[in-house]
Amino acid sequence: MENKRYYGIDIGGTTVKVGLFEGEKLLDKWSVPTVTADGGRQIIPDIAASLRGPAAGAALAVPGAVLPDGTVNRCVNLGWGVCRPTDEFTALTGIPCKVLNDANAAALGEQRLGGGKGFESVLFVALGTGVGAGVVLDGRLRVGARGTAGELGHLCWDPADTTAQCTCGHIGCLEQYCSATGIVRLASQAGVTGMICKQVMDAAAAGDKRLEAVVDKACDILGWGIASACAIVDPEAVVLGGGVALAGEYLRLKVQDAFEKYAFHACLGTEIHLATLGSDAGMIGTALYAMD
Repeated sequence: MENKRYYGIDIGGTTVKVGLFEGEKLLDKWSVPTVTADGGRQIIPDIAASLRGPAAGAALAVPGAVLPDGTVNRCVNLGWGVCRPTDEFTALTGIPCKVLNDANAAALGEQRLGGGKGFESVLFVALGTGVGAGVVLDGRLRVGARGTAGELGHLCWDPADTTAQCTCGHIGCLEQYCSATGIVRLASQAGVTGMICKQVMDAAAAGDKRLEAVVDKACDILGWGIASACAIVDPEAVVLGGGVALAGEYLRLKVQDAFEKYAFHACLGTEIHLATLGSDAGMIGTALYAMD
């Protein structure tokens, strides 16, 4: 009998989420600690040892750039340099394997089964420690010539803002204002310290004027970034995910308003939705990618 099972594997900096799927049905899921010591050499063997039987295929989501030929171009959070983890995975398990960026995996999951379900072209925006994105056009994930399509977080909002030094080496990148760490940074500049992003969002929603101004600025810049991206990729819908998006409709409505302020008139019909798959989006997306 033909094996129709697939593994979706989302490798995070602290935990690996593994799901066993048959078609779109999740049969089982579990997690494995991410051991980043010794250059992350134990990560793939630990995943392989956790698997629950043979499968027709698998895919790995990683927090780094992935070239179209499957080469991972560094994952600092995992301790990896330039490598090909799929080769090691297949050698250990005998299972054919693909690899993609984690934001791209979440984009595919949300487009097929989550907040973007029903749309063929979706821009997924991941608002977490940084700002990532993934692009699905005409039902297909698009990663670009170097695997960096959708790097929304590194659009330059203000190249003169020397307080906004980005980890990429540039100044004024969008993620320095719109990520969880960026929002906390803006709050600190407004004189409010000692809060995490959720506390800032909650206080702003409850009517704290200083923090509402902070959130308004972050959403304004994010709306500009999304409008800029939509002028290029022209999706039917945008899906907001990641921890910051747990602020829900309060965030979505502010981003929608900002988007409409900046958007090219032909893009004004673009819908903005909230993600629905939560932390499973990457795991689901990798399984779908393995099946394609």
